[in-house]
Amino acid sequence: MDLFRQGLGLLIISALPFTRFVAAQIVVEGSGQYNINVTISGAEGVKATAVIQNDFKMHGAFNVSGADVAQFIAKGTLTAGGLSGTLSTAGGQLFSRTFTGDWRAATHQFTDAIVEAVTGSPGIATSKIVFVVQKTAQPREIKDLYLMDIDGGVVRPLTNDHSLNLGGKFDRTGNKIVLTSWKSGYPDTWVIDLAANNRTRVAFYPGLNSGGAFSPDGTRIALTLSKDGNTELYTIAATGGSPLRLTRTIGTEATPAWSPDGSRIAYISDDRGSPQIYLLPAAGGVAQRFNTNSSYTTEPAWSPDGRLLAYSVRTAGSNQIAVSDIATGRQNVLTISGINETPAWCRDSRHLVFSRGGKLYLIDSKTKKSVQIDNGLANCSEPNVSR
Repeated sequence: MDLFRQGLGLLIISALPFTRFVAAQIVVEGSGQYNINVTISGAEGVKATAVIQNDFKMHGAFNVSGADVAQFIAKGTLTAGGLSGTLSTAGGQLFSRTFTGDWRAATHQFTDAIVEAVTGSPGIATSKIVFVVQKTAQPREIKDLYLMDIDGGVVRPLTNDHSLNLGGKFDRTGNKIVLTSWKSGYPDTWVIDLAANNRTRVAFYPGLNSGGAFSPDGTRIALTLSKDGNTELYTIAATGGSPLRLTRTIGTEATPAWSPDGSRIAYISDDRGSPQIYLLPAAGGVAQRFNTNSSYTTEPAWSPDGRLLAYSVRTAGSNQIAVSDIATGRQNVLTISGINETPAWCRDSRHLVFSRGGKLYLIDSKTKKSVQIDNGLANCSEPNVSR
């Protein structure tokens, strides 16, 4: 059965006592994975249905609209331990699953399951974002890392040490975050273990220890160090230890990003005068410049499927988010105005989160539709998304 062409669906969520019964339509119609119409009604007064509605709106491939027929039927029952959900068509049941956790987490899981069944790609509603906040009441040299759901909910600080904390990046499990922090008074590389609720300093050589990024298997961290004089690219064990030097240039190397298979690292170097993307074997070797049709390119991010590189590219005096196919070099500029920075891929290799003007945005790289992530905070930057 071609789910992309089946048309409409009905979502019914029934809740435990003290919450209200809800009937809500989900309409799914249109072509391919790029223009799917969704209707959700009957959501008044019910938080779980409102979360589902917002998840679909944020996804970007779904247009919230009206309809009067239903061919997909999704039913969910909120329980004390989570949510029991099913998705069916006239041809039979597509899934029947139990989603565990609090009501909000379970609802996001239900949305992701529906999205994957309809589009064939992973949903992103359960993803987390780590990001930097510059509080207006604090000096500029104080910034903290925060964590939130991808829709802007459940916001909480990860650091509060009256220092500068930058560049948080998840490992593949989403359980650890590597960052650069001046907590000790110097720019060192730290790892936050979310489950254990602790922070460990893993690189603290003289000079700069920054830009950390976990390898796909979580065993190593790529970062830039200036311990040998110039700022160069290195890798170290994720728990710390002796670094392996990868570059030897007269320029400055920064912001490494691993390929999903762990074989290569994309990074920025101004060795030839202005910042450009280079690709290098993860074990060291000859670096190759990646052409972005710009003399100023920063912040590479490798898509989870390994096919694409996202980056911030300067054009007409302003930074825009662009994506290039690694095999062909074909470029797609996603934004057209403002100063757009720090693109970070979601797990579906389709959506990205980025910052503009102190706010965070989610953009669909296929449709170029973007939506602001409302988290109630100002001066947000440097987002990274869990897989």
